[in-house]
Amino acid sequence: MIKSSDSSVTTPWHQLDAELNHWVANEQQATLWWRDDDAVAPGPKLDQLTNLTRTTGLLLAVIPANAEPGLAPVLSEFALLSVAQHGYAHINHAPRGQGLGAWELGIHRGEEAVVKELLVGRERLHTLFGTQFLPVVVPPWNRIAPEVVQGLIDVGYAGVSAFGAQEVPLENEGFVVANSHCDPISWKGGTVFAGEQKTLNQLVIHLAARRTGGASEQEHTGFLTHHIDLDANGWQFCEQLAKFVDNHAGARWIAPVEVFRWTA
Repeated sequence: MIKSSDSSVTTPWHQLDAELNHWVANEQQATLWWRDDDAVAPGPKLDQLTNLTRTTGLLLAVIPANAEPGLAPVLSEFALLSVAQHGYAHINHAPRGQGLGAWELGIHRGEEAVVKELLVGRERLHTLFGTQFLPVVVPPWNRIAPEVVQGLIDVGYAGVSAFGAQEVPLENEGFVVANSHCDPISWKGGTVFAGEQKTLNQLVIHLAARRTGGASEQEHTGFLTHHIDLDANGWQFCEQLAKFVDNHAGARWIAPVEVFRWTA
């Protein structure tokens, strides 16, 4: 891994380094946070993830309908890890053949039915994980209808996390929208590492937008993984990114409770 003072070679890591150096020059520190989706059970890959993120913090999006009880004791030892609700069963309810993509949290069944099902999932995760559960919805396939977001606000959820640019206000009556902005996996043609250039470019673009006013300064930069699908190159990148942020004066990792301003 390069040091922040090394600018002799232009690589994707140097581009990230240069962006973070702008934050240092502005006497600011970029905030990044880590989210991982599709958790349901303990296993070697989950162990690898939780050990890697022990000091960075992690929002682990768990599928309520499929969550195994044995997951709770495995996660309980990680103080900076919070559990979020990954929909209910990660099932597509959108009509097929219309080119709309997969939706579990659309309004195809009606907003009331969707929210009612989510409340069942919330209760199950609260029972399993107690205070480690953060009442935040992570929509499967990163798609959620605005009507469902309003329903979540109405029943007391703390926030929602999808992917990409904000499409609803950052905060509404204490409800926080905190999306992820960088995904290291290429999903087309097989789940493989997307490469350093593409992945780091996503981070640099969002960090620069925050610094220059193209995005809210309060919109923490989100890094999204799927531990079940990471290949060896993806894991290597994650390890390098964790260390890079830790070692750079212009950036720091923050825990999910800080992202969503949550106090149990």
